[in-house]
Amino acid sequence: MSYVDHLSRELRAHGIPGRTRRRILAEVDDHLRSDGDAEARFGSPGEVANAFAAELGAQAVRRGAVGAFAALGLAGAVYALCFVSLPFASSSLETLDPPLAALAFATMIVAPQVSFVAGSLALVRAFRRRRENVLATAELRVISRRTSVALVFGLLTMGALALFGYELRGVLAGWWLSLTYASTAVASVVLVLAALPALSAARVRPQVAGHGGDVFDDVGFARFRGNPWRFAQLIATTVGLAVWLTGVVQGDPLDGFVRGVFEALACLGGFAVFGRYLGLRR
Repeated sequence: MSYVDHLSRELRAHGIPGRTRRRILAEVDDHLRSDGDAEARFGSPGEVANAFAAELGAQAVRRGAVGAFAALGLAGAVYALCFVSLPFASSSLETLDPPLAALAFATMIVAPQVSFVAGSLALVRAFRRRRENVLATAELRVISRRTSVALVFGLLTMGALALFGYELRGVLAGWWLSLTYASTAVASVVLVLAALPALSAARVRPQVAGHGGDVFDDVGFARFRGNPWRFAQLIATTVGLAVWLTGVVQGDPLDGFVRGVFEALACLGGFAVFGRYLGLRR
């Protein structure tokens, strides 16, 4: 096998997509034909392929994170519009009788929070590393996972909104149903389109040493790195208190307290379930 053949195999093994791979091979072949010493300067095909994969992987995951956050912004606007307008669509939603409606409503509360946190952390890490040409493989994996989780839970949110409307179509106004079905469909298409570059980025597999970092690399508070659960408890308590105080302002402190406890427990549960997978803790 020629040098170009070996390089082609290595580029494919590192997940370089076809069009980019063909462009690289054409440039390398041109250099080899015009310079007899080019092969010695290039190094082994594995090293060259890994160098390309490292740089392309860093660019791709950053683009994927930014594109996903933009798509999630649209989905968030759809969610806010549908959720805020829900009380005006019916006056008889005190009880969610169909079980699927109750499940959809719970998903509408939890899924967007997971999506927002994961998407925000992916964007923050991508922004903080924007000037670096190469990132450690573990860090690429963290950004890709955060982006993927954000998009998946964004799609879950849109599906839950549509399912909620369908299950309670008998008591919800027709305008709200039409608005929800149309807007969630558009947002879902945008989220799927945003997932394509994210999936393409995840397929690039460079081998670069280094650790993936944690949430303290993203938001600071490095003094909590030795005890990440203390940090999680602080965040959960802050969120719970904010929800409870909102209930107090609205004149329903008991309901606010219950919701505050639920939000605090949800924060801790999310940290336990997604902590290592999303690189929140090491």
